[in-house]
Amino acid sequence: MSTRPAITAAAARGCSATLQGGLAGLKPGATTLKPGATTPRPRAIARRARAEDADAVYRLIEHYAAQGLLLPRTEEDVRANIDHFLALSLGGRVVGCVALEPYGSDLAEIRSLAVAPEHAGGGRGARLVRFALAVAKRRRIARVFAVTHAPEFFERLGFARTERQAITEKVERDCRTCPKQASCALTALVFTVLPGRAAVLPIVGARSVSAPA
Repeated sequence: MSTRPAITAAAARGCSATLQGGLAGLKPGATTLKPGATTPRPRAIARRARAEDADAVYRLIEHYAAQGLLLPRTEEDVRANIDHFLALSLGGRVVGCVALEPYGSDLAEIRSLAVAPEHAGGGRGARLVRFALAVAKRRRIARVFAVTHAPEFFERLGFARTERQAITEKVERDCRTCPKQASCALTALVFTVLPGRAAVLPIVGARSVSAPA
């Protein structure tokens, strides 16, 4: 899958507004903010996606697929596979998503990583990836890989480059039938979640890095 630090979308900036002086429309007895005080910054929550998140997840993917930054997915596909998705919720609204796509019990792919453009710049894409790695660790998945236009983004998170052909499961499932196979410029990277179990897998050329707890 194509992901980008536009994945930019793949990370995002929270809003904090500074309120100067008194506010019009306050009811009698309401607390006024002192000059220069800031409103509390909403806390983003990473969690498993739910069925009711499917519309928001689809819209996020569709936005970046239209720019050629992500491979498109149909709304039906997102709904059918919503249990593969993780979501980033801010103030009750889904502002980011990532899929942890299983390839058997020991391998998974990070794909469809997207963060709403109005929240770009605050590290939320990286937070989603770290959360996906933590989920993979809890599920005893040995390795996680990504195929991306933005290898530097994943390298900063501990992924190591490898040959796409080394990820045989990905090649068999997607690459052989991809119309861009001959001209594909995507880079494959792998994160070793469980080094002991990863030793028996066919992916080579990646260093071992511990997954977050």
